[in-house]
Amino acid sequence: MFQTKADLLSATLDYHQGNFNDAKREFQQLAYLGNADAIYNIAVMHLHGQGVEKNKAQAYAWFSLAADFGLLDARDTAMLIARQSNNQQPLDDAYNALLKQLSFQWYDRQLRPELNASPAPHASPQRSYTVEPKYPEHAYKNGIEGWVWLEFDIDKSGAVTDVSLIDSYPEKTFDKAIINAVKRWKYQGDSQTLPYYNRSLLYHFTTYKGKQYEQSFKSQQREYNEKISDLIDAAEQGNALVQYYIANWLSSDDYNATRLLKYHWQQANANSELLLRSAVNGYANSQYRIGANMLRGEYGKVDREKGLNWIVLAAQSGFANAQYRLGRELLNSQYVDYAPNKALKWLKAAAEQGLFSAKRDLALLLFELKKPAQQVTAALNSALIDDSEHPQLLLLKARIQAASNKPQHAKKLANSALKEANARNWDQSRIKQFMATLP
Repeated sequence: MFQTKADLLSATLDYHQGNFNDAKREFQQLAYLGNADAIYNIAVMHLHGQGVEKNKAQAYAWFSLAADFGLLDARDTAMLIARQSNNQQPLDDAYNALLKQLSFQWYDRQLRPELNASPAPHASPQRSYTVEPKYPEHAYKNGIEGWVWLEFDIDKSGAVTDVSLIDSYPEKTFDKAIINAVKRWKYQGDSQTLPYYNRSLLYHFTTYKGKQYEQSFKSQQREYNEKISDLIDAAEQGNALVQYYIANWLSSDDYNATRLLKYHWQQANANSELLLRSAVNGYANSQYRIGANMLRGEYGKVDREKGLNWIVLAAQSGFANAQYRLGRELLNSQYVDYAPNKALKWLKAAAEQGLFSAKRDLALLLFELKKPAQQVTAALNSALIDDSEHPQLLLLKARIQAASNKPQHAKKLANSALKEANARNWDQSRIKQFMATLP
């Protein structure tokens, strides 16, 4: 299921080291993500017979395709090959055959976001109570900056439930501070917006918020400039991970590093451009973020088809959060892509990687689909290892007992679920509805 990961930098290194078979495989992976540089490099390999048979018709086809994706040099090279050819027909045949496999029109239809468009209005709950995270003292004293990317659910009462850490930088420095704060946030909305699933948050911790660091920034500027120069070079050479990190830094104006990065990337949507470059370069985190943004209408309109296409790419790369999100989206019965059995496959994949939200939903779905009791119990027990008093899991245990004609056991478990939901300030309506059905 999972593809070998590659980015433009690693593929280029393989090419320059003469590992043409690996380079070709990696370039082809990237080409099908719409990576124009990879398409161009495949053309070069066909032109010179590197890892493939020397074939001017194939070179012409790939150069022409790279031109379709916006590379002007590729158009010039394709025209040069055509002028040197005695017969244009084989060139056109090769190009038309390639277009049946990959074309800019296909990329435009299936994946390309409109980054310059204004975000579409999106019905979502509004935060009504906020607790600001405390900047970790050791990080603040040492001028350490960073960010944390979270997702969380909001229940019918507006309470935040089951916060999931996706990524952070530096690792584990700010995680606890923001997670502890977000758990206490409250939201308000109506039946159209609550409950709300997979709320995404990229929270920035910046020392620029403290005025005392204005002087420290000036003293560190030379060191910053040297590091920033290296990062810019890596991003321009096609390092997908660096492109992703810079996209995250550029999404806030308050980083010391950001003020230097913006000398190079000055356009207003530079963070989105770099995130897309990283996604097209094969980085699953970026692919998932692009997909999630499209589902929210961040790029002009809600585009479910393209959003899910990006999330599928990330899920196929083994990114657990994308696998979980894909499973959850396929369980939404209001869409034509509703597919519980496909959802089950993706939830299992994410659960096997230890993602708690996937474990929780897998157990619930197995029960709803009336799968064998042994499967349901195994999935439930796996989730309970992570959170033995989770209200939804305790309620599921109660439902299992009720289905087995054990109402007293079911009532005891439901009472425990109700007590725990109350302690966490979570919505209790579903538990109460279930308890009303018990004799």
